[in-house]
Amino acid sequence: MRKHSWLCLSLGVVSVTCHGRSRGDKNEQHGDESLAAAAEQIHLSFGYSTREIVVMWSSTNNSKAGSIRYGTDSGNLTLSVAAESWLFTEGNPDGVQSVFRARLKELAPGATYSYQVYSSDGQNASNVFSFTLPRLLDKAYPMQVVMFGDMGKVGGSATLPRLMQEVQSKKNVALIHVGDFAYDLQTDGGKRGDDFMNRIQDAAANIPYMTCPGNHEIPFNFSHYRNRFTMPTIEETPSSGQLWWGLDIGPVHFVSYDTELYFAHPELIQAQLEFLNKDLSLASSPEQRKKVPWIVAFGHRPMYCSNVDGDDCTTLSSKVRAGLEETFNKYGVDFIIEGHEHSYERLYPVFNDTVTQKNYINPRAPIHMISGQAGCNEQDGVCNNPIMGKKGDWSAFRSWLPGQYGYGRLKFLNATHAQWSQMYDIINFSEDTVIIEQQNHGPF
Repeated sequence: MRKHSWLCLSLGVVSVTCHGRSRGDKNEQHGDESLAAAAEQIHLSFGYSTREIVVMWSSTNNSKAGSIRYGTDSGNLTLSVAAESWLFTEGNPDGVQSVFRARLKELAPGATYSYQVYSSDGQNASNVFSFTLPRLLDKAYPMQVVMFGDMGKVGGSATLPRLMQEVQSKKNVALIHVGDFAYDLQTDGGKRGDDFMNRIQDAAANIPYMTCPGNHEIPFNFSHYRNRFTMPTIEETPSSGQLWWGLDIGPVHFVSYDTELYFAHPELIQAQLEFLNKDLSLASSPEQRKKVPWIVAFGHRPMYCSNVDGDDCTTLSSKVRAGLEETFNKYGVDFIIEGHEHSYERLYPVFNDTVTQKNYINPRAPIHMISGQAGCNEQDGVCNNPIMGKKGDWSAFRSWLPGQYGYGRLKFLNATHAQWSQMYDIINFSEDTVIIEQQNHGPF
């Protein structure tokens, strides 16, 4: 596909060339038929296990056919799989409506695969992308993921080159976006969502891009979230499920939950709680934690925060905390990663507004990290929720300068030690790093 200057971002020595295209250029949209037939918005996620990769893309070609060619030799893609497709229309009148999904199954742990997306005629092919699967458990450490929330089309400009750098480093097994995309996916009839997905393609097409919904995904019953992403859920159709999921990625069990149910869809709260109890009861059993010792939960809105904006996390009667905290504590969840607040805050281990200790040696409650600094579109991209001081003894570190973009690295060093680093985009250094030691994985 052609390169577009609006998609080419630079920051210091970091530069990224993207290959998506703007849906707003109608002359190009209708004037280049081969471009119009090509795949766009290509991105990956894990399927029902880390040996399965889901490839999603969109196309202005209204054919219902598409396929993936893939293999471990980038010059000889001998394997192929057909894609399923559907029309995405709800809340998306002006966006690309043909959506495709293919599942690459029974992949080899630790292997690197290359792939291309093909259109219906088998002639129009995407660029060649590649991904590397997590290693087997006996070789799993160290394992690292990148985690961040609240990245928009404009405001996330500083973060995207750093995310590309993280992908190119080959040190991470996944990018995890903790809600709020594009600001908003449905804006301009869905064109904003298309632009955002094209903008992140060169990152998300080369590493699993795992997600949870935020408050900006609520419109049209989460239709943009359901149709644009496929997460590891039992439900196969975009009209059902995908709002919460759980998956073992190497030595870590990740569980994603939807905080927005407490504000927009209370009728789904019980179903999510039933899922969380079933998922976490299995993940926290003594036998399972010997194999997969760490548990990380992530959802959009925090349970605690020191911000002064009046959000749910600033109150003693937080709906999210009342609805979920006891469940995560009961099953010994090690980390709870959150966004929503456009700032960064690290908490001491805390449960029921009570700090269990002011260190991270054998924590006796979950550790919350709020990393919503990837860059929204609010306040002309400054995107900031001030913190005027800590609101509780649970606040260990806070950062909120206007325009201060960042993201988190969560690295699992071995079965007992993990490291969290909050990276500061502008000069690419860690503004906060902490080592967590847990010798007693299990219920608190």
